[in-house]
Amino acid sequence: MAHEEIIITQEQGGAKRVILQVDGEDASWCWIVPFTIRIGAATVRMDGIGGVETKPEHRLKGYASRVLRRAVEEMTAGDAGITMLYGIRDFYHRFGYVTAGPEYALFLPSLSGETSYPAGWSVREFTSQDLPAVQAVYERATALATGVAVRAKDGGIWQKMLEAPGSYPQDELWVAVSPDGEIEGYVWRARWCWSIRYILESEFPNALAWGEVIALSPPAADALLTFCRRRAKEEGKEETLLPIPPDSVLAHAARYADCRAVQMYSENGGSMVRVLDTWRLLKSLEPELSRQMRATASNVPARRLTIRTECGQASLHVSSSGVEVLPEGAAPQEVVVIPQGTLARLALGFAPVGDLCARLPEPPTDGVTALLEALFPSRYQHMYLPDRY
Repeated sequence: MAHEEIIITQEQGGAKRVILQVDGEDASWCWIVPFTIRIGAATVRMDGIGGVETKPEHRLKGYASRVLRRAVEEMTAGDAGITMLYGIRDFYHRFGYVTAGPEYALFLPSLSGETSYPAGWSVREFTSQDLPAVQAVYERATALATGVAVRAKDGGIWQKMLEAPGSYPQDELWVAVSPDGEIEGYVWRARWCWSIRYILESEFPNALAWGEVIALSPPAADALLTFCRRRAKEEGKEETLLPIPPDSVLAHAARYADCRAVQMYSENGGSMVRVLDTWRLLKSLEPELSRQMRATASNVPARRLTIRTECGQASLHVSSSGVEVLPEGAAPQEVVVIPQGTLARLALGFAPVGDLCARLPEPPTDGVTALLEALFPSRYQHMYLPDRY
């Protein structure tokens, strides 16, 4: 009889590998990749699940399910509040994951004639000396975004960016330069990303797809959109494809041109999320919850609300001046019980609170729903493709 064992190895960069071995040989595995992501003013520890695979001769034996269950146990024992993944349909929901949001795609037709950049603006190829300016663009543009990765200053994605010049057709990177000589945006092909090569280029073969496009100002956005449409024409493509959220400066600029914007949802698939620990998640969200209360509520009487899921509970002291997540073990008061998947969706702004609450078997009271609406606005959750795991 074969000997089966699950082991967990520590890998480079803090990642872990969960492996089911059969007679000492790897049969099925997945990766746990640590991230910090932004949700508005909060930074949240998130564990990403990636690289889920089972060798062909070991499939249909339940091995992947065992690996995923063990991975969830390992992550729950760690310090992350949530876990996310990009998954196939109808598998990961078995482990508590729910759809987190759509994929965004903005399409613009390639240029049929000459269109100039805004007066004084230019787009030129990136050089290594531009890296600090590009990093500053990313940080400014994503400071209050939802779902984006907080990137370390050295190595990682930025090292991949330094490798871009001269690596065409696998990669290319261009920067938008203002009349004052300041870099205010960039467009990165990033064809080394699996989501570019195996998803966007496969599903949209007539489009020139980019991995990351960010602008700080309307003229920078106009310059980059013009450049992308020119490049599409040079490549013989009918249009250019930008995977960007609808609240970005670039998406706003595209409204002044011919374009179509698409949001693609997958039932029980695609971008997915689940809570690992209710208190850890809400404690990490404290700065953003406070920001929302100060922005949307005035003269709110102080109250305590306890949010309880199958992943634990957390008590919040809420007032118009902000939110304090009380220490673990605080006495519960005005308890609202919701599934962990609903809490995860609230945190990421998946849908309006009223809609999420109305779908629960026992919806909260109108007063609690109104408070949740103040705390958890709808958002455009998005992680740029180079960070995908």
